[in-house]
Amino acid sequence: MIKQPELPLGHIKPLLLPALFIYLFVLFLLPEFCHPYDSSCWANWASQLQEQGFVSAYDKTSDINYLPLYLYILKGFSYLITDGQFYPNVYRLKAITWMFDIMSILLLCSMVKLESKRLRYFIFGILNVGFFYNTIIWSQVDGILACFVFSSFYFAYYKRAFLSIILFILGLNFKLQAIIYAPVLLVLWLPELKVKTLILFVFAALLLQCIIILPFVINGNAKNIWLVAFNSVDNSKVVSMNAFNLWYLFLKGNLMEIPDNLPILFGYTWRSIGLGLFCFFSTMVCLPLYLNVYKARILKHAVSFDLKLLLLSMTLMCYVFFFFNTQMHERYIHPAIIFLTALAFIFNKKLYWVIWLLVSLNYACSLEYVCDYLLLDKYKLMVFTPPFIAKVYTLGLMLLLYVWYKALPPKAFYFKKVE
Repeated sequence: MIKQPELPLGHIKPLLLPALFIYLFVLFLLPEFCHPYDSSCWANWASQLQEQGFVSAYDKTSDINYLPLYLYILKGFSYLITDGQFYPNVYRLKAITWMFDIMSILLLCSMVKLESKRLRYFIFGILNVGFFYNTIIWSQVDGILACFVFSSFYFAYYKRAFLSIILFILGLNFKLQAIIYAPVLLVLWLPELKVKTLILFVFAALLLQCIIILPFVINGNAKNIWLVAFNSVDNSKVVSMNAFNLWYLFLKGNLMEIPDNLPILFGYTWRSIGLGLFCFFSTMVCLPLYLNVYKARILKHAVSFDLKLLLLSMTLMCYVFFFFNTQMHERYIHPAIIFLTALAFIFNKKLYWVIWLLVSLNYACSLEYVCDYLLLDKYKLMVFTPPFIAKVYTLGLMLLLYVWYKALPPKAFYFKKVE
């Protein structure tokens, strides 16, 4: 019987002190700059939770449009700012997301086999320009989602399905975007889902979900959480929200002003075309994984998973979601960075390092284009222009599909049982 590797959490111990030092050092130099609109949302919401109470988040008059988990963080933040001065102090929320970033890289580095490389890789990973910019400059919270998703993958790969499912539920309660990773994670959960464990896992997931929304259930406005979740799916109704993806290759003008629901070709809209492309590529990515499980069941073998293929699959699920769909924000590719980092660190191949650097730098350029922290003349710097960023993302996708194809086992899309 093929055994999965043992859980390597013990490898983290030598990295804890350097991680604490880097965490505190960055906090000491924490810039007060934040994205104006996003930071005003955090400040307004924290103020509302302090003045009107936590359960007011989902009142009909509330403009809060995030799921409950981050609201718990904002509520804790509101306890620390006793004088109500949220706007001057909102940048301090970066400390929380920064902690999640560090936890993600610690878990990742525990998977690196050579002990001599773990500290060096930890520093490389935590100072990744895309990760760092999103958290420390912009003051966004995508690092928290990335941590939940990567942690769920980490424990699923090491056959801790229960903990993986719990972390995935937390991710869903942070951002509904986590749902796109469910098809790959389910492949890892399937071998563990016996009848008894399935009942336990479902009960635990439902219990956790009930605990998260319990204050709103008691207050009678829990149903509004569903409205927030579903409204986030089709809220913007434009081709792009500054995600410099496929659509910037051939559409001109401000894509934030072009509706994505107008019939374009044979009645199909930009939105339906993008969704169709996402469904096609995500199905193509997942099919070999499910066929692997099916073959193992038919042949009565233990299911084994190739870590490289799994990491590529998780990366591509995020990448094609961001690249093909309309209404995407520039930050929706963020979780792909942690999986690209894992590919480079664990397998240490030149092409993986190239893709990691290419996509990370391109992502940072897209964030800077929107945030304008450096106050550069972007019209004179090609790397900051949307069409160029879109072309680099296209190159990144082509390279990822190439290495994914090379990682596929023989007959990955075909199986015939020999009688």
